[in-house]
Amino acid sequence: MIVFKSISYIMKKAWSTKSFGHTLHEFCLIVLTSTMLLSCSGGDEESQNVSGSIPLYSMDNLASVLPELAAEPEGIFEPSGYMSPYFLELLADGKYVVANDRLEQKIHLFDETGTHLASAGGEGRGPGEFMGAMNLHAGKDNDLYVLDVPHHKITRFNLSDEEFIYDTTYSVNQEPGSLLRNIYVTPWGNFGVIRSIVDYSSGEEVYHLYKLDASFNQIERLFEMPGNEKMSLSEWSHVDHMVGQKTLWGMYDEWFYYITSHSPVINRYNLRTGESTDDAWFDLEERKVTPETRDQLMEISSNLTRRFPDLKKTMEAVTVLPLFEGFLVYDETIYLVVFNVSGSDRTEIIRIKKSTGEVHYIQIPLRLWRVQAGNGLIYGIETTDDGSSVRIINLAE
Repeated sequence: MIVFKSISYIMKKAWSTKSFGHTLHEFCLIVLTSTMLLSCSGGDEESQNVSGSIPLYSMDNLASVLPELAAEPEGIFEPSGYMSPYFLELLADGKYVVANDRLEQKIHLFDETGTHLASAGGEGRGPGEFMGAMNLHAGKDNDLYVLDVPHHKITRFNLSDEEFIYDTTYSVNQEPGSLLRNIYVTPWGNFGVIRSIVDYSSGEEVYHLYKLDASFNQIERLFEMPGNEKMSLSEWSHVDHMVGQKTLWGMYDEWFYYITSHSPVINRYNLRTGESTDDAWFDLEERKVTPETRDQLMEISSNLTRRFPDLKKTMEAVTVLPLFEGFLVYDETIYLVVFNVSGSDRTEIIRIKKSTGEVHYIQIPLRLWRVQAGNGLIYGIETTDDGSSVRIINLAE
């Protein structure tokens, strides 16, 4: 309002004095300044309105402030001879679930009830064989792409009559210091998340989403995401910080999503149009370290700190805990897996239905990781003293 009164005053002055040129110059400066001020003010008001229009929650009371969806363990994937599932992926709109075995280097096909249907792969360097950590991606036409991460190799299988049929293998060219972490085969082309080392002495890294060609080699860098926070084991050896900030991502339809483990803001990039947005349905208080959680942190890191004593100081310096440890998107529904610092036998999830804006709380009476979801079911890997298995959880809508 003050800006507009000043403009009005100068306009009157311009017509009532002889120094019109000087006054006009002053008027133009005022208009330019007012435009900049209004632009900044509008942005602040919009930011305040957005932040003021969403609720603020604490991780300690989610069950009391959010409507809860009942979650009941419904089954377990039948024994299939594999020992250590590490990744899960849905095929054919959730009709099938694929799990890999990082010990035997195989992939296994199940139906949605956990019945084992087929296997493929095995340790080796030949066609359809694997040597390293395998990441899974369901491409268009229900093809399955298996990314052998450390060996820069992608193997494609067709799904036919509930069997895996080997199709082809791609050898990916990568620049020194970079690593292809995920691939996405879509109607709008191939895309990949690539990690790049920024500083070898500290382990600092960044992630980029790239457009890839038909052989999964880099064409165009689309945007940058933060790398994971690191802990140093030695001068040149670094690992992801156990409770440091991490970037988590997923894709559904034409949208690529990513978050950081310490923020509820969900970033989106449209693979078809290049549009980008950031959304928040709620805000969350920082999870400050308490004496109780400090003891829990030191307990879960004890094996590592015994081997690398200097890491004890790193863990003792932690003041804020992550909000999330997992993130996935399926059928326009977002699942945020709450970071479990206590190691308790439960899994907490915040579910957001984008179509309605509804936010629900889910508590599963099992400790699960590598969570996937589809068709009213949640799948996750449970690790016990007897080994690892894939559990099926039914959600009561």
